[in-house]
Amino acid sequence: MSGPESGLPASTSVGGTSLHSARIRCEVCGGETLHRILHIEHGRLGPRATVVRGVARCRVCGTSRPFVSQLPKTGEVRLIVSEGPRSERQRITLPVDRKVQVGSGLPESSEPLWIRRIEDREGRPLSVGRVRDVATIWAVRDRGPVVPYSLVQGRITRAGRLPMPPEAVLEVGSTIRLATTSATIVGLRARDHTWRRDGDRFPAGEVQRVYARRTERPPAGRSDWRSERETPSSRASSTSTAARSRSAPGARRARTVPRDRTADSGAAVHRSSDS
Repeated sequence: MSGPESGLPASTSVGGTSLHSARIRCEVCGGETLHRILHIEHGRLGPRATVVRGVARCRVCGTSRPFVSQLPKTGEVRLIVSEGPRSERQRITLPVDRKVQVGSGLPESSEPLWIRRIEDREGRPLSVGRVRDVATIWAVRDRGPVVPYSLVQGRITRAGRLPMPPEAVLEVGSTIRLATTSATIVGLRARDHTWRRDGDRFPAGEVQRVYARRTERPPAGRSDWRSERETPSSRASSTSTAARSRSAPGARRARTVPRDRTADSGAAVHRSSDS
């Protein structure tokens, strides 16, 4: 028997693998034909069974006979690797008794992959299972931890996410390089506690959030200051016209005619144009 036929209904469980029909060599037909499995010796089977024994009936000639067959040592599963909005689909071969678990690495992978979802052959989700019971594995590439951060700049706080190398260690008081600036770490959120003393340090994978203050003002090579205008603190300050720029026209005044001098004293006399 080479193994269970694909696409056939399942009724018998052999070492964790459902089996209804299989191709077995028939002495009457003179070759491998499709047989219906009538009986399996369950007492000889287990999760690590390598041999299956039972009784099968040939679907060509109708002859029933006992059979002994080796179970496959490896199994093929679908692997879907997701990276952002894109996914790659492939098929991989693993030992049938190999355990796979959600949240752990994919065994025998040529690149670091983390398992995010497992489905059995009926499409039901599993948290852990043997390869013989698994149909599909969803995984993501391990790019190292991505640490959330809060960057304090005066009254403004900016939030972001910073990819880190897998071996990175973060320490309070040290300098961290963000996307547009350098900053000093003033606090680390790790193990459900905020650590603020200089020298407190944790691997990046354990850090829940980094609190930092900017050290370059402004950053070298570019400016990330906010360009929008601040909201006035009061209605009066937003409507007041007392403070004007140098280019403002100022208050309007009535024009006067040139001054006339009196003959006797020489004093200037101003006359309004409205008089």
